[in-house]
Amino acid sequence: MTVTEPTAGPVAARPKYVGGAVKRREDPRLLLGRGRFVADINLSGTVHMGVLRSPHAHARIVSVDTSRALADPRVLAVLTWDDIKDDAGPLPCIDRYTDSLPVLQTALADGVVRYVGEPVVALVASTEYGAEDALSLVDVTYEPLPVVVDLDDAVAGTALLYPEHGTNVMTTISQDAGDVEAAFAAADRVYEETFTIHRYVPMPMETRGVVAEVDPITERLTLTTSTQFPHLVRGFLSGVLGMPESRIRVVAPDVGGGFGAKCEFCCEEVLAPLFALRLRRPVKWIEDRRVSMVASSHAREQKHIVRVAVQHDGTVTAVDAQSWTSNGAAYCTLATTPASISSAMLRGPYRIPHYRARAHCVVTNKTPLAVYRGAGHPQAVLVMERMMDTIATDLGRDRVELRLQNMLTPAELPSDRGTAIVLAGPVVYDTGDYGACLTRAAEMIGLTPDWPAEQAAARAEGRYLGIGIASLVEETSIGPYESAVVRVDGAGKVTVLTGSSPHGQGHVTTFSQLVADELEVDIDDITILYGDTDVVADGVGTFASRSAAIGGAAARKAAGAVKDKALAVAAHVLEIDVADLEWRNGAAYVRGVPATTMSLGELASAATAWNAPLPGGMEFNLEATYQHQAGGIAFSDATHAAKLAVDVETGEVEVLDYVVVHDCGTVINPTIVEGQVHGGVAQGLGGTFMEELAYSADGQPLPLTLQDYILPTVGDMPWIRTDHMESPTPLNPYGMKGAGEGGATGAPGALVGALQDALAVFGVNLTSDGPWTPDKVLALVPLAEDG
Repeated sequence: MTVTEPTAGPVAARPKYVGGAVKRREDPRLLLGRGRFVADINLSGTVHMGVLRSPHAHARIVSVDTSRALADPRVLAVLTWDDIKDDAGPLPCIDRYTDSLPVLQTALADGVVRYVGEPVVALVASTEYGAEDALSLVDVTYEPLPVVVDLDDAVAGTALLYPEHGTNVMTTISQDAGDVEAAFAAADRVYEETFTIHRYVPMPMETRGVVAEVDPITERLTLTTSTQFPHLVRGFLSGVLGMPESRIRVVAPDVGGGFGAKCEFCCEEVLAPLFALRLRRPVKWIEDRRVSMVASSHAREQKHIVRVAVQHDGTVTAVDAQSWTSNGAAYCTLATTPASISSAMLRGPYRIPHYRARAHCVVTNKTPLAVYRGAGHPQAVLVMERMMDTIATDLGRDRVELRLQNMLTPAELPSDRGTAIVLAGPVVYDTGDYGACLTRAAEMIGLTPDWPAEQAAARAEGRYLGIGIASLVEETSIGPYESAVVRVDGAGKVTVLTGSSPHGQGHVTTFSQLVADELEVDIDDITILYGDTDVVADGVGTFASRSAAIGGAAARKAAGAVKDKALAVAAHVLEIDVADLEWRNGAAYVRGVPATTMSLGELASAATAWNAPLPGGMEFNLEATYQHQAGGIAFSDATHAAKLAVDVETGEVEVLDYVVVHDCGTVINPTIVEGQVHGGVAQGLGGTFMEELAYSADGQPLPLTLQDYILPTVGDMPWIRTDHMESPTPLNPYGMKGAGEGGATGAPGALVGALQDALAVFGVNLTSDGPWTPDKVLALVPLAEDG
């Protein structure tokens, strides 16, 4: 207990951290090269895994001869399908619908390869280069089978990947709200369009990698892996290998980006443990960039056919949508989610009472397609926003006014949309002011009544300017739960254990802000631990913009429970009622006697088993555990606005200005939110103007290096201006929603809309998300002029 000199008045509370632009606490370590990634882990006795991958998009494996590889003195072991089929089950898909056909991948090809890059044989050698060399000594004979890479051909069944099913359509997702047929029958105008969304890849800076080892004493398996969800990997590995979870530890060290590519349970996360269990030596595998491009998950590719019913006054009454997603050769961990989200969320912020969607997941001879930042939202936003532009143009209406007329207002929220998202549940918009976001973004970008005149004047000078807008609502903060433990030691220092596992989002900073405010302590007195299933017993992971709202809420709730326990301990030690105490600046104060306090460290010391008995029923030590259950989906919203210039002689596009007005509920740290938005915009810009994972007709992926696959650099990025709105959600105690994916979600729609606006004078109608490379832009102008 501390007794200080009497003060003149009540003790002032320290300033709050939440809402402030606190510098990221994790950055100095990473920027100084002190990060620890999977590639940095070098255990004594480590051997190296190599994986032989299919050169064919579709073929039957006639024979596999590993004798030459085994004769190499550097090779310790080889695995084929025959070696693992009794020990390793298929890889899981956790978002399959009950009527989804079973098209699961196995860790090694089960007699048929269905995409270029599929693992066929794995081996382990004493050195990394030895493993790569030995792969050339494995002899595999293939019998080529018919290949299907085009979505329409796959739907038509021109070639079947799984003949036993008689179709390439593995799942059809249905969404129904209102009476679509009646709405179309009563419509004054009906608009129909077909949209195509191309395939590209997440491309994290750090490729995938694993290290597997078996403890010689406990016989427990430790898998260190670059993943977004270590706790789920532990469960998946347990299921595939038939091992109890108690015998498996999964560690996610520093992770150099994920974006959904590491929200997958991969073949190598099974193969390395199998070798480690057999050899009793650490086994390491690091993916190179070429393998990352052909064998890690791909993203986005969809086709949409959309009909929209509209009244003369511009009221949109109904949407009827069909979509097809090219899922690649097999279901991966999260396979149906992009189709589910795009079908459930296509109406965006618009009222549109009548809605019907049928979303089909289709297998093709391509690398499996999975979630990527936005996971279906960007496709839906592009389709709906382009349709709104089309309607406005046809009716001679201002684009912003037409959108505002059809937007849900705050008074109409919450709004049950009558749709559902797999794993997340019913779509019920909670809070937001969509119109205010749109109005503010249009004002910031300069989309005013003077814009047409400015645009015409620029065209007269040979400059083709365009402005595009895209309004969105996005699913965030999904459950089912996240866990946290908050623990205080005798020095008054706080340790937070969280099931959320960061890969660039700034968890250390934002979680520290939340806990520091709850306990009223200095942020530097807090340590955040994560990414180890032996340190944090329970957790889900980091994806779907869920970490702050679910994991952060759990951490702050646990901190609140610690504070309550601290007050109870203080009351016990001081022999007074808890109601006579108040909490200020990380200490318990006696009301009316501010000179009498017990600090957080003193309270933690008093709560140990070494000191006086605690009140009946209270556990020793000053710590608390909390699992925050998600009460539903929290929906963030935003409007993106882009201004660009097109050089019609070269096809070059320059983005001149970019605005995002974003609402993610209560903002913990505006700098981190802006960083998330900026990063998402960069990925959206890259996908719209540069990136494409194209395939040849025989199923060969065409770009194999970063010389062939173009990524945006800082020189391609405009200055991005952001503005924050806050409409707290009632679904967690602190009003937080997610901010991780809104930048990527709105960028393609805004950029394609701006390109359409710039080239509208040529009569073009853009129905693709690109990539709008200079050659493709050039092709638009003469074709339009000839027409």
